[in-house]
Amino acid sequence: MISKIKQYAFQKYLSYRYNVHFKSDVKINRKVEFEGRNALYNNTVFLNSFLGFGSYVANNSMIRATKIGRFCAIGDNVRTGLGLHPTSKFVSIHPSFFSTKEQAGFTFVDKQLFKEHKYIDEENEYFVDIGNDVWIGNNVQIMDGIKIGDGAVLATGAVVTKDVEPYAIYGGVPAKLIKYRFDQETRQKLLKIEWWNKNIKWIQDNADIFSDINEFLNRIEQD
Repeated sequence: MISKIKQYAFQKYLSYRYNVHFKSDVKINRKVEFEGRNALYNNTVFLNSFLGFGSYVANNSMIRATKIGRFCAIGDNVRTGLGLHPTSKFVSIHPSFFSTKEQAGFTFVDKQLFKEHKYIDEENEYFVDIGNDVWIGNNVQIMDGIKIGDGAVLATGAVVTKDVEPYAIYGGVPAKLIKYRFDQETRQKLLKIEWWNKNIKWIQDNADIFSDINEFLNRIEQD
């Protein structure tokens, strides 16, 4: 984490350079990236993460080492980068028996014996990958190594322990498939169109049909 003065200066730079809106008591570090027109709301911690164009993170969220796509809506008190503890073979789940990080102020080991995070990329940069046009409700927790597909919805309070398919709605503890937002044919068409990768003028010119999936697809097919 960087100092308050450097936080203020860095956030001012990001606000000017990428049109990022920072509310009160937001904490970031130098390993963050913003694609533009983003917002981080009150008391949010955003570390080692990427936020795609138009996406925002609401109040009191803790986002760590997470890649977030474009036009995503992340709710209050969302948690990523939760880390892992051994639940078998090891006698104890306490990190003093497997970690050199001294989470409790001490350790009994001189080398790392257990991987505390699971990455989604070969570069070991991100714990979680959230696609484009994803809505994550309040109080959702996403475990390490998880990929959330484009257009997915995570219901309030969900604990996500496995990958979520595109345009699927998941909820519960652990989160399970509730239903899909659209039929399979429509989902495939949307994934092929990738409207979130269109330029902003195209999106603005077609914003009037985003409220009706049938009208949207008809116009795209006509074009």
